[in-house]
Amino acid sequence: MVVPRKERHPNSLERISNCGSPRDLTLLVCPILSKAYFQDLVNYLGLDTKVAVEPINSNKSFELQVEEAVEISLNAKPHHRLFAILDFVPSVSDEKDQTKQILQAHKLVLKQDLPNNRIFRLLITTPGFPLWLLLHFKLVDFSAYPDVEWSELVAKELGPFSKDFLSKESHKDYFNLCYPYLETAIKNSQKLQLLRTIKPGPSSEIHELMAYLLKLQRRYVL
Repeated sequence: MVVPRKERHPNSLERISNCGSPRDLTLLVCPILSKAYFQDLVNYLGLDTKVAVEPINSNKSFELQVEEAVEISLNAKPHHRLFAILDFVPSVSDEKDQTKQILQAHKLVLKQDLPNNRIFRLLITTPGFPLWLLLHFKLVDFSAYPDVEWSELVAKELGPFSKDFLSKESHKDYFNLCYPYLETAIKNSQKLQLLRTIKPGPSSEIHELMAYLLKLQRRYVL
């Protein structure tokens, strides 16, 4: 279910003049699992004319996901900024360690020749989008555990908040359940990122996207 936008005061119904051209649009590319959450958030903030959300196949390698994000960007309506949210799920079958793969993904982004000086921002969540969901409810630190166990630990911690939180049927309910705790998620995500400067462990950069979307809302909607 898509949550309706907040009601606006009559005096705020007129958007700020000079809202910009279509090239001011932002494109958000995210894993299929998280599309419903981000689309509902964009709709609720009243940014559906400013932010487009497109899904990406997170089962591909990091480099292939970056390439797919670029391809989606090139085929989309003109936009000035591209956010690509990628999941990094550690696996015993990985030939390269996490740090190297993420570094290569960032280098690949820098090599992209996107038109009109388009800004490409890569945001990574390890071990994936469910961690961001969990951060709405609590701060976790699994750095003492092997990285291949992080996904299982996140799923276990999500259980008390929603038994079937990761089932396909519940995808549409992510936003309804999490939005009241969005500020908590942002703060927990920031704290977790600080912890990663000390020791390796799960982390999410999605709070950077949230700050951007809330800034857009203040500029165009409020």
